[in-house]
Amino acid sequence: MRKRGHRIVRYADDILIFCRSRKGAENAQVQATKVLEKQLKLTVNETKSHIAHSGEGVKFLGIEIGSHYSRIQPKKMSTFKGKLKRVTRRNGGKPLLEVIKQLNPLLRGFSQYFRIANANREFKKLAAWLRRRLRSVQLRLWKKPTRLHRRLRQLGYEGSFRYICMDSWRNAASPLASYSMPNQWFNDL
Repeated sequence: MRKRGHRIVRYADDILIFCRSRKGAENAQVQATKVLEKQLKLTVNETKSHIAHSGEGVKFLGIEIGSHYSRIQPKKMSTFKGKLKRVTRRNGGKPLLEVIKQLNPLLRGFSQYFRIANANREFKKLAAWLRRRLRSVQLRLWKKPTRLHRRLRQLGYEGSFRYICMDSWRNAASPLASYSMPNQWFNDL
């Protein structure tokens, strides 16, 4: 098939074949089915096998691939966020460093797997969401607003202190929480 100019992407038992025309794609599908079933003794799932135009996009191994884009499937992103939520439970009682040590391999694996997708915007949104989540965990661990105020004074904050609920998601995005735990603070941990 490569001799005919078709491009093939294969990962384990998943295959994508890119052709220039619909007729070429139909011929390639028939030929690939023959090779897989007769030579390799694999069964081809007809419900998953289909021919699509590149403008429609194709879902392949968690990535949507189109003619001018590739992105992470929303379902995969929400599943991953669910994993992160389980690790960063606010009532877990674990120190923040331990939570970050558990997060690092997950984040590294996810970003390495999806690095071929054009997902800079999704990764930035995920990082912002995760920082807010970690701020929420730290606020919960501090328990009392006086600890937050002490941290703010150490950093040189001279504004007025308002009462802040230490276990709410809303206050994890407050200016006080962002000032006491800036983005660089997470990098230094």
